[in-house]
Amino acid sequence: MKRTLSLIALLGLVLMAQPLWARSAPLIKEGRELMGTSKIAKGDMDKAKALLDEAQKSLDAGDHSNGVKNATAALDILKKK
Repeated sequence: MKRTLSLIALLGLVLMAQPLWARSAPLIKEGRELMGTSKIAKGDMDKAKALLDEAQKSLDAGDHSNGVKNATAALDILKKK
């Protein structure tokens, strides 16, 4: 019984320790999807791609705020009408 409770507690800790970047990954995914459908100028497309790449690097390095900022800036460019 003790072993089962220990395993449940350990599993709970692992699930709660999920990295912060996992919450912003949908922003990068959305940006990559918009790159395929967006009809914006090539210069803006290149800028958005660079921002998404930089956002991914920031998130991988653990810099959540900079990653979200870059991903949001890329989405703003891609959603221009």
